[in-house]
Amino acid sequence: MAHLIKLEDYISRYQFDIHRYPSQFTRLKKERWHNLKLEWELGESPLNAEVEPFVAEEQEQSKWKKAIQKLTSFRTTKQEFSIIEETSVEPPLRERVRTIEDLKAMFRNELFLSQLRWASTSLMEQSRMNPKYKYDELLRTLTLNIPDNYFLMYRPIFLIKQAPIDFDIVLIGPTTIYCIVVLEGQDNSLFEGSSERFWTEYRSGKEKKVLSPYLALNRMAGILVDILATEDVNFPIKKIVLAPNHIVDYSSANMPFEIVDRRVYAQWFEKIVRQPTPIKSTQIKVTKALLHYCHTTAYKRQEVIEDE
Repeated sequence: MAHLIKLEDYISRYQFDIHRYPSQFTRLKKERWHNLKLEWELGESPLNAEVEPFVAEEQEQSKWKKAIQKLTSFRTTKQEFSIIEETSVEPPLRERVRTIEDLKAMFRNELFLSQLRWASTSLMEQSRMNPKYKYDELLRTLTLNIPDNYFLMYRPIFLIKQAPIDFDIVLIGPTTIYCIVVLEGQDNSLFEGSSERFWTEYRSGKEKKVLSPYLALNRMAGILVDILATEDVNFPIKKIVLAPNHIVDYSSANMPFEIVDRRVYAQWFEKIVRQPTPIKSTQIKVTKALLHYCHTTAYKRQEVIEDE
């Protein structure tokens, strides 16, 4: 499961400690699956089966000590992470989930919702997340199916010279940054691409001019190159036009980016998923640098306000 480290301009736990939180989420994920599977097999909740809550580095700061203790209590932890077991009067898990495949599906949905929380809250602050992301199929696909040696930025907003700049998708792998622009259009459209400013979309005998995705892609990649140069980091960047529901024909011989349309989407995705390289130190350095330039809009959590 890819680490969703930035969603729009929402506050993210990862931006406070990119070294710590990836391994912590991976551990919580393993513990939750172990306890969930055990409960399903036994027909009852295992004794003392709960996921260890967050302990923030800010815990050492006396100003926030009481607030953090409250936020890391069992009650608050249950509210914060869907990967914590709920105490309710629901029927036993075995009665609600009949097969192991259904249990896996339930578990994956919990993980996805947890990642959304991690990408929109911190111990002290939170952002107002648009509920549409719970039903965003592309976000769900990328988050759930790409392994946890990748960091995902989805629709992030970068702040460059005090100007906010919207991105599409940045996927940071162990050895490569994938700068991705999603080609929007009606399902099963045919796009004719070129080096010109506009492409043509063909659908049901009609044609429509659309702005070339390369314009946004080139701008995004250029900003990433500048950030890496400023931070004195050398890391390859691949430009991708992603069109999983369309066919794209590109007329120019010298294509300055890779097109991933529905004909090659499965193979491209499989290549990403099968990346065996673990998280690398340079990847962490790159991710930390990019998070530094991301715009964040957040407000204090109610628990913190009440404790002031």
